[in-house]
Amino acid sequence: MSNPVELDTALLTEHFGYRPATLIDDIINSINTRAFEAISSVEKAFENAQPEALGWKIPSSDTPEGQAEANAVREKFKYEIENGVHQLETLLETKIDHNFDKMEVFMLRNYLSIPQDVRGWIRMHHYEGLDFTPKSDAPTIDSITKQRQRLRETQKLHTLLQSESERNAATIASLQAILTPSSQALPKVEQIESEPNPESQYPALAFLQNKGGLSGDHTHPLGTTTSFAISQLQALKALLDQLGPRLQNLKDKEGKQGYVGEAEKSWRRERLEFVETETRKHLEQVRGLELGKMGEVRDGEWQGEGRKLQRGEVEDLEKVVKMVGGSELEKPPTENRA
Repeated sequence: MSNPVELDTALLTEHFGYRPATLIDDIINSINTRAFEAISSVEKAFENAQPEALGWKIPSSDTPEGQAEANAVREKFKYEIENGVHQLETLLETKIDHNFDKMEVFMLRNYLSIPQDVRGWIRMHHYEGLDFTPKSDAPTIDSITKQRQRLRETQKLHTLLQSESERNAATIASLQAILTPSSQALPKVEQIESEPNPESQYPALAFLQNKGGLSGDHTHPLGTTTSFAISQLQALKALLDQLGPRLQNLKDKEGKQGYVGEAEKSWRRERLEFVETETRKHLEQVRGLELGKMGEVRDGEWQGEGRKLQRGEVEDLEKVVKMVGGSELEKPPTENRA
């Protein structure tokens, strides 16, 4: 249920053509404008008046001392005017705010409101003849919310179906590009400058479109299939003729009889082994990890034989021992002659 104050405000706004608070704001703004004009007039009147007329005595300015004293009195006179006008303005604004706040509350309660006993009986002139009786099939907030949810879901489904349709169209166009011997049968959307000619891409599949004189008679499937197979024999024979020299080249390549993948490492395999080796060196030398044969990280306990030292490494260790303290160990002990 809505707030009665909000209902009254809506009804009065529709009746007046503006919000009730706007009327009070206009009154207060006009009063503030008049107060500002009055303060400005008072300030100008005091500034234009002579100090003697307001009870100020200006000393004689015949001597330098008198001139300085006269200037000091005029400055004090100007300061007193500004201070007095400011105090008057502050006092007037305070009185206006205090009294017009009371006026606003009084008007909203007594004049810009609707009595409680007639609140439900007021009808505007332009509402006459209209039937506001709620109907059984009238839309409600719940029904409108459900319709909005259905609309959103329908829009989502439409977007998904449209995207799926575009993907299917692209797939069909790609298949047609494979089977079509000429690029003229492609849709305009698929004819992109950067896309190569389908004929040059898949020339070996162009025979699939060469149906010859077949009409696809479904009443004689055996005869149609046989005729189609016979019509493709020449294309298959041409493919076999091209395949023979290629197999011979693979067989005679470097005398390895075609076992390229087993007898010879490919560049991909060499690169993989290089990456694994360098990674292991980095983990062992830079990171300080102890790795097993399969690259597993040891936890410090004995899990098998460690890396064997080479002969050159043992010799290097012996040289280091001799440089550090080996010479002292080799000296014979001196006899005690005492």
